[in-house]
Amino acid sequence: MSTDHFTLFQEALGSTDRPTKVILFADLAGSTEMKDRSGEVGWLPTIGKFLDITTEATTEHGGTVVKYLGDGTLVAFDGENAAEAICSAIRIQEKLRFANSQGVLNDCLATVGIATGRVVEYKAPGGGLDYVGSVVDLAARLCSAAAPQAIWVDSATVASANMSKVSSRMGIAHDYSPDDYLSEEWRVELKGFSKPIKYREVIWRGKPFGATNALVDEISERTKTQTNHQTSTRPNDFCEGVVRKWDPEQGRGFISTVSDGDYYLDRRHVASGEDLVEGRSVRFVLRPPFKDGGRPVAGCAIQEGHHVRATFQRIFAHKGYGFVDVRDSLGNQQSLFLYLGDDTVKHRPGDTVTVEASRNHKGISARIADEPQTTGGADDDQ
Repeated sequence: MSTDHFTLFQEALGSTDRPTKVILFADLAGSTEMKDRSGEVGWLPTIGKFLDITTEATTEHGGTVVKYLGDGTLVAFDGENAAEAICSAIRIQEKLRFANSQGVLNDCLATVGIATGRVVEYKAPGGGLDYVGSVVDLAARLCSAAAPQAIWVDSATVASANMSKVSSRMGIAHDYSPDDYLSEEWRVELKGFSKPIKYREVIWRGKPFGATNALVDEISERTKTQTNHQTSTRPNDFCEGVVRKWDPEQGRGFISTVSDGDYYLDRRHVASGEDLVEGRSVRFVLRPPFKDGGRPVAGCAIQEGHHVRATFQRIFAHKGYGFVDVRDSLGNQQSLFLYLGDDTVKHRPGDTVTVEASRNHKGISARIADEPQTTGGADDDQ
């Protein structure tokens, strides 16, 4: 006899008792490609080991496996156990990393999404409890948007988690504080949700892993379209020159250009706030004189070798580069080209990063100055 899901869900919705649960969804990244590359003899054992690892890691921390969905696992924790859910997600990633390093698995990576809130609970045809609703959907959507090895948690999970209980092997080795385990709060547009979702990434191994390539491409193209619409009428008003004179005591000087003469600036117009060095190349935006008949002004000046905080504006993941915006203390702004290579998945529009201005035959561009470095050690153990 077939199951009457309509009646089943109607009865569940009619119940006033909707428990608060922490829902964890773990998925095997790249499983479709893996199945295309090898036959069942190759991929079935991998999926089996993956499901074993997710089951062990979550049940060790008090979670209940609700069901397996192909190569994914849906797990429920009681509402007060958000920290335990985060710990289990970290353990999943660490166990997979160890299995890959030992040759038990071959490049088997997971994505994990966690969301917290009231759920619709019902008794499944098999006899166990199952859950549906927006919280379950959110955990699955966060999981699908995250890059391999990433753990994304919604704001409700962060708010209810006792982060002092959270730890990873690298975090223990490097003496992480509770705050070190969470990225800044970001927003992402997810299918099925009308408003951007607030989330954070769990930093279990020294750096965030970011979003999937597909999501980065989607955000980048949308941002590019919006930016082009907003700035299509603005002139290309940047220029490059050489520091002709700089007075460090007064904090002001002049930049000389080949075709347009000299430009005045003071320390407020230097993006890094540092002193300039005479003879060095500088990229800046054109600003009008402070008074009639005065020299034109160089705004948001960036000297080669200077480090400055920047914000990602556009990222072209399929091409391996992006553009970052930098500002001076007066609000003058310019964009710099930034080559990223395979690291495009680590960044998204709106992220901030420290860049170093560097010069080549095409002029001044940016390069990442503060990429986190991690080394092997005690955290590589099982």
